[in-house]
Amino acid sequence: MPAVQVPVRVIFGKDVMRERLGEEASAFGARSVLIVTDDTIVRQGFLEIAEDALRSAGIEMRVFDGVSPEPTLELAEDVAAFAREERCDVVVGLGGGSVLDMAKVAAAATTNPDQRASDFLGANKIANPSAKKILVPTTAGTGAEATPFALIVAAGKKKAIASPFNIADIAILDPTLTATMPPRVTASTGMDALSHAIEALMSKGANALTDAFAYEAIQKIAANIEEVFAHGENIDARLEMSIAAFLAGAAFGNAGVVIGHAIAHTIGTRYSQPHGISAALTIPYVIAFNISVPDVAAKMKRAAMEMGEDVSSLSDEDAAKKAIAHVQQMIERLELPENLGSIGVSEDDIPEIADAVLAEKGYLARNPREVNRENTIELIRNMLSGTPQ
Repeated sequence: MPAVQVPVRVIFGKDVMRERLGEEASAFGARSVLIVTDDTIVRQGFLEIAEDALRSAGIEMRVFDGVSPEPTLELAEDVAAFAREERCDVVVGLGGGSVLDMAKVAAAATTNPDQRASDFLGANKIANPSAKKILVPTTAGTGAEATPFALIVAAGKKKAIASPFNIADIAILDPTLTATMPPRVTASTGMDALSHAIEALMSKGANALTDAFAYEAIQKIAANIEEVFAHGENIDARLEMSIAAFLAGAAFGNAGVVIGHAIAHTIGTRYSQPHGISAALTIPYVIAFNISVPDVAAKMKRAAMEMGEDVSSLSDEDAAKKAIAHVQQMIERLELPENLGSIGVSEDDIPEIADAVLAEKGYLARNPREVNRENTIELIRNMLSGTPQ
């Protein structure tokens, strides 16, 4: 029977972190809070805002500000050790997806003192419910505040800690925290959210609720991403993108993602690309790869409509091709890479990339079209040439 898991509460709006963080932590009976963040958040002054909010509520704080992008298992072990030592009542994650993932590790470590971070890797390996956690994203893309996953690089590959105990107790969506993102980061994180929504629609794990989350996310992203790229100070549009990223996270956090993310993780690691860049690049090609599946074509027709395309007179497959073209145009206007050659991939690299993608069994099991070595090589070759259809 279909079911979804989402954060217990979502608070959203301008300046809500400043106004509500102390109150929400107090409601958990917190006397001490561990804030997990990174040095960028410290430099931007966001940590100080969070500390002031908690201090005004009479709450003591400890801070771990050493999170780096694409966190490794070694970093996760450091976070877990710090959390166990501090024994705080509540964990606050303040930052991008990597920070929020490490906050999930900290919350799990707090209540599972006999487990190392490495013990959490896989599905449902966290033994006891995590400490209460409040997740506050400062980007609008990963949707980590809405998912049960924490991603870690171990042995050169991205691996997941998947557990219902990773779901946030409270997600705080404050668009003022995303307004300092430079245009390229705004674009890549927003398109990461679009990849989550589109792949969640395609996934064999999709259901009526995850589809609803995904369609709304697609509409909001298509309507707002180019505005926030050009005018980052537009807080109303920033809020729409924050909500969209959350909805896309709720969609893929329950339905899962498909072959696009197997490719994105592979090329991101091998060619040192931020995840949002590699995920954005895959979108048109993954739609084209899967539209031979009737259900996918019908969903992509609806996705094209949510993007603002008039497809009422078109067949499902022709409408899906409109969605592909629309995404390609978005990628071009957002000045993101449009093919694998633009990030340094060559023809000689294709077999090795294909083999790495085929090893990502979890993503491929949810893909609606059967994946094999032959069609994977063809897909990657299309991505190299820049011809999805």
